[in-house]
Amino acid sequence: MEPGFDLVVEARRYAAGHLTGQLSPRAVQKTATDELMALLPVLRRLPRRADRITGAMEQGRFSVNVRLFADERDRRVVSDLTNRFLLTLLGAATGIGAVLLIGAPGGPEITPTVSLFQVIGYNLLIVASILVLRVLFAIFRSR
Repeated sequence: MEPGFDLVVEARRYAAGHLTGQLSPRAVQKTATDELMALLPVLRRLPRRADRITGAMEQGRFSVNVRLFADERDRRVVSDLTNRFLLTLLGAATGIGAVLLIGAPGGPEITPTVSLFQVIGYNLLIVASILVLRVLFAIFRSR
């Protein structure tokens, strides 16, 4: 029987050789040294900054200023969401009013089959459609 290629055995052999090379003490020492050298400027400034912070706390001058809507993007998001909510609310209320007026019996007759309530109702239905379409357009445009 002729020996074949065993993928699992070859993968284990490659991984063992590769990991042994990466985890050698010299490689770990070099990586740790490089990381510490990169952090050295930050570590040098740390005692000075800690001293300033504790001094400000001791004298009562240490404060943190957090504003809820300090960033323009935050204000824009809240404004857009409020605008969409109000347009949706107005569109729904106008649509409900339109349906009620269209289905309401009586009212002054414009023609023998159409009353003033129906004319106002159909006009309100157009307004409600425009408001809802504006909201949908704003939602899909932002994506």
